[in-house]
Amino acid sequence: MRVIPPITITDSMLVNSSIVEVPPAMHAMGTTYAAGATASVGTVGQVITVYRSKQAGNVGHAPASSPDWWLNIGDTYAAYDPAATYGLGDTVIDPVAHLVYESQIAANHGQPLTTGTAWLDLEQPTNKWASFDQLRNTQAVAPVDVVQSIAPGQRVNSIAVIGLDARWVTITVSVGGVVKYTVTVDLSKRKSRSWSQYYFGLFPMRTSVQFFNLPPYRNATITVTASKVNGQRGVGGIILGNSVYLGEAQYEATSDHLNFSAIERRDDGKLKLVPERSVPKVDLTIWFDKELTSQLLDVRSQLNGRPAVWSGLDDFKLDYFEPLFIYGPHKEFSLNLKEFEFGVATLQVEEM
Repeated sequence: MRVIPPITITDSMLVNSSIVEVPPAMHAMGTTYAAGATASVGTVGQVITVYRSKQAGNVGHAPASSPDWWLNIGDTYAAYDPAATYGLGDTVIDPVAHLVYESQIAANHGQPLTTGTAWLDLEQPTNKWASFDQLRNTQAVAPVDVVQSIAPGQRVNSIAVIGLDARWVTITVSVGGVVKYTVTVDLSKRKSRSWSQYYFGLFPMRTSVQFFNLPPYRNATITVTASKVNGQRGVGGIILGNSVYLGEAQYEATSDHLNFSAIERRDDGKLKLVPERSVPKVDLTIWFDKELTSQLLDVRSQLNGRPAVWSGLDDFKLDYFEPLFIYGPHKEFSLNLKEFEFGVATLQVEEM
């Protein structure tokens, strides 16, 4: 049983990202774009789509209808401009705080984002920063491969990538441009138990991976790439830190969920169902050597009211991995000093 207390990813740590936060200038038909240049299509206050030029000498080609010349690399919103006038329901971003706001009034001019009632904080990070928001359940998405490079500036030995919507995920650790560690995971977890499943079965994908063996260089750059052949890619979270061994998770762990759906039985016996999100939770019993007592107390204090990655199994390919892997705050973390040489910890964690 291990836990990864996450480090906070700051602006200076995120050294590269394939996801655009502040959109570039709007596309102009008379402008010649070089290969790799970007341009926006959309309306301020609404969703803005960003395109990247696929070749040099790109002029007179409308991005949305010229796939040979332009590649859609994702959506964003315009950065808030105090000199602009916004309509009711218009959406903007604060690229400093990396948050999204919605206008609550018409003719919204000069109203600060964080004061008054003119703007509503939607309590969601910008798409670029959704993978690093530790207090909300969000996902960074893009129609191209998602690439995020982090230079933590400190030693870390563990990583968890969660909420994946991809076919492959690659994790690379480099120092001074030299690759020191790399691993690529095929996220397919398809298992055929009959001939019909082999020929006609679906292709379920893993949504989480973890590694506890990153080389702990202080000056490393860690790059995560989520890829697939086509379609939307998504990364729910990239959690970096130094894992802490808690002991051995015991048999009879329980995986459950908090169901917030409304289920009402009418007088005629019919059901009225209002589906809502359910929140996974896990209950574990952990045997630990008494030498680990101080370590467990430190972790419990450090993670009071804070989410972390909790993993009952080290190998994410095992069948019991998913129900024993969870990212969230602990609800219970009690230590029973059961015997002279060992104790028993009772752990309950709810997902974010």
